[in-house]
Amino acid sequence: MTEATLSLDGLEPIRGTVEFGSSYIVFIANTRIDERQINGPHEGQLTIDSRDERVAIETYHAVDGGGCEMTLRRVTPST
Repeated sequence: MTEATLSLDGLEPIRGTVEFGSSYIVFIANTRIDERQINGPHEGQLTIDSRDERVAIETYHAVDGGGCEMTLRRVTPST
């Protein structure tokens, strides 16, 4: 797993780890987010090894122990 920082629009950045799938990114953190703050489509920036990617939350799940797991989708800029 790789260390990363997720900065969601309007929220404080959270640190966690990421796993990459073929078309998605799984972000796992020791911090929970109030689900009311990310209700509906929510985008942000994922920073991995000084590289930034625009992402959108596909799914969010609180996990035992106070953390969370999110499935993120890369947002491609319109050309």
